[in-house]
Amino acid sequence: MKRLIAKRNQKCGCGSCGNKILKGEVYYSERHIRHDYYGSIYGWTEKKCSRCNYYENQHDTRYEKFKPICPHPDKFIATKWSYIPGECVKEPDYDYCTLCGEIF
Repeated sequence: MKRLIAKRNQKCGCGSCGNKILKGEVYYSERHIRHDYYGSIYGWTEKKCSRCNYYENQHDTRYEKFKPICPHPDKFIATKWSYIPGECVKEPDYDYCTLCGEIF
């Protein structure tokens, strides 16, 4: 994404949080172009405020720090079901935490 400074108030705000981008503020912009199967071309510009861009870039780092200290609350424990070989019936395979992905 390109780092830009708004020369005027932007008509469209941040694509993530919806806040307006005012004159003089830093924002990030990226142009997307897609080709359709039928030959049509679609293009749009994605704008993000500096706050949303920072949170998106830091998401993976914060998630890796959270994994070792995850408390595994009971309401986030799920059971993975799988088919019994040769039959059309599922059986519980294992339990896992949906927050951090740890298998019990």
